[in-house]
Amino acid sequence: MVKLGYTITYVEDVEKALAFFEKAFGIARRFRTEENSYGELETGETTMAFASHELGQSNLSAGYISISDSDKPLGTETALVTETVQRAH
Repeated sequence: MVKLGYTITYVEDVEKALAFFEKAFGIARRFRTEENSYGELETGETTMAFASHELGQSNLSAGYISISDSDKPLGTETALVTETVQRAH
């Protein structure tokens, strides 16, 4: 069986991204590096992670389009699902 292993979103501020998902959705933080270049949320089997643009540039040597630099939405989605929508909201 093939399953999704993780998502990483490259962001301006890893701490702010983690804090947003903690506050907005109640998802606990799994960890964050001391230099604040990478962090993960406690999302069960599939890892949801955020990484700094600097780390993204070192991982993707040919470059990439930053979410914050794009006039249009990028062709990606992150879906959070629950059986209890009203309670989660």
